[in-house]
Amino acid sequence: MPEHDGHRKRLIEKLSQGTLLEHELLEALLFNAIPRRNTNDIAHRLLSAFGDIENLFNATMDELKTVDGVGESVAAYLFCVGEFYKRMSENERVRSLPKKWEREEFQNYVEKAYAGLNREVLDVYLLNASCEIIYKKRFSGENSESVSINPTEFSKLFLSKNVGGVVMVHNHPNGIAEPSKQDDVSTFLCRQICGFHNVMLCDHIIYAPSGVYSYYFSGRLKRIEKECLKQAENIEALWNEKNYENE
Repeated sequence: MPEHDGHRKRLIEKLSQGTLLEHELLEALLFNAIPRRNTNDIAHRLLSAFGDIENLFNATMDELKTVDGVGESVAAYLFCVGEFYKRMSENERVRSLPKKWEREEFQNYVEKAYAGLNREVLDVYLLNASCEIIYKKRFSGENSESVSINPTEFSKLFLSKNVGGVVMVHNHPNGIAEPSKQDDVSTFLCRQICGFHNVMLCDHIIYAPSGVYSYYFSGRLKRIEKECLKQAENIEALWNEKNYENE
């Protein structure tokens, strides 16, 4: 065991110097998943099975468990690291975010930033009164095929930031950019929440491999705006009628 501990210490020293080879890097990573065993052999078997680290971290848990010595906990650990790797890659694409909201420039950004995402996400971009993008919040569903609006979370965002406008962006990874009924419901709900906080809903953009759909440019946002105003007027009328009856 002292000899094994010494080997781990030497690897960690090389890690801090940035001189580890690919199999040594994986070996050191596995120290956390396999604290009391030699991880060198498993690291070699994993790389032999998947070819390189990128393929390894794109593997499913079932695929990982086919490698000798990799059980449920080790597979879960490696799969979790892979998920972090994917999320970081997604975030890297979003870092080219323009500083200011301009419709055409932002649509070009969406086409680049959301290409290749294999799960559905909903991103909310907050603007200040000068149309500068001050914050981005990502909402993801529990599965890869749907996301939904949480009114409480939206309200918290508006209360914590000095928000003047909102842009919604979400993607259809395996479909077309045309909005679904659920997309219309989400847009309607977001518009209502924005209205409560005196915030403008500037657009809802849908990305799909086939293209990009804008609620603003299509005129759909204006129709939803009218529906929200109509509903507010109906509620006001009912409220006034009730107060008149109580007089």
